[in-house]
Amino acid sequence: MTDAQFDLLMTGDTAPGVDRNIAVSKLATLFKRPVEQVDKLLCGKPSRVRKNLNQAELERYQNAFESIGVITKAVASAQAADVPQIDKTPATLNLCPNGTPVLSEDERYRPAVAAPDTDHLSVTDSGENLSSNDSIPVPAPDTDHISVAPVGSTILPPAPKENPPQKSLSHLSLCGPGTPLLDKKPEPNYRVPNTEHLSLQ
Repeated sequence: MTDAQFDLLMTGDTAPGVDRNIAVSKLATLFKRPVEQVDKLLCGKPSRVRKNLNQAELERYQNAFESIGVITKAVASAQAADVPQIDKTPATLNLCPNGTPVLSEDERYRPAVAAPDTDHLSVTDSGENLSSNDSIPVPAPDTDHISVAPVGSTILPPAPKENPPQKSLSHLSLCGPGTPLLDKKPEPNYRVPNTEHLSLQ
């Protein structure tokens, strides 16, 4: 691995097709700074993000900025002496561990599904023939394997007769003649009203 040292610069521009406001918001999250402080970093002027990076460190930082749509540039450390450095950025800029998703599910790019080409198709009016060529012969269906039975023939075989199950009456018994079917009701005991205090006029 080479021992060359690089300085990482932000060009101040966003990648083509990237919404600047979204890029500023993501950059503020990356720097852990207010949006107002980060907004001036994407105004078209270069700013130095980190200095004296080796090749592996440089690629990690470039991938992080590329994922949020911010354009960066790497120069040899000795060539970036006159480029202003972001105030206190080395102490606050940290990268997440490898494999950490930078974008949320709503921010991920999903290519649009192309609609099928239907320019070669057309729709006819209701009731019109789909084909104007009436000379195409329509083959008759093959009926050699079909036969017709004489009139009165039985088409289907008779269904087998099913013998209904015999019900067992062995558990039943009959009472003897004169046996009451209902319990005897008690005879009502009517009390004769007292009429001694009554008189006829």
